[in-house]
Amino acid sequence: MHMFETEVEAKKKVTKKDEAEALSLLDREEVRTQLMNDVEAFLNGGGQVTQVDNNVRADPPRKPSMSYGSAPI
Repeated sequence: MHMFETEVEAKKKVTKKDEAEALSLLDREEVRTQLMNDVEAFLNGGGQVTQVDNNVRADPPRKPSMSYGSAPI
């Protein structure tokens, strides 16, 4: 609570925060449901899910470039 904020105003802020969080939870649930439906449709259409090891990278590491100090003064 700020210095000049009344208790009622503080409760309104908490209520608004709770409302925003509740909406956020509903939004997340909708996204989860949509994702589950999309995955199910993908699998029913013949798609496959492959688990990849944790140490596999899409972009393999490159050799560092040694260009430090190569520019003319």
